[in-house]
Amino acid sequence: MLRHPFQQNQLENMTMSRVTLTDVEWINLNVLVVIRAGLQYDPASTCCRYGLNTAQANHLRELSLDELWSLVIHVGDTTLFPPRADLVTLLSTPRALAGPMALVHPPMPMQSRR
Repeated sequence: MLRHPFQQNQLENMTMSRVTLTDVEWINLNVLVVIRAGLQYDPASTCCRYGLNTAQANHLRELSLDELWSLVIHVGDTTLFPPRADLVTLLSTPRALAGPMALVHPPMPMQSRR
């Protein structure tokens, strides 16, 4: 909401910067922001939930939102969060069993693809 009324010609002369993110960049940014917020509130639980070690957690907690944006933009269209190794199994499992199976088998990233 604008606090001061602008004349039409003033609005036309204002420049706005718009950043368009790819779907991968958007996911990276959202996950990083959620992790950072969790680290501010409950570091131990957030580390367990996202599989972070102390160094990763401390570094992420200290980054500003501007630094997260910059990181995401510079990393580009490369995912920072690979899927679980058992993703297909979880997707194929009856929905009622998917949650318990995900808890029993902790997420492990897939091995490098050749």
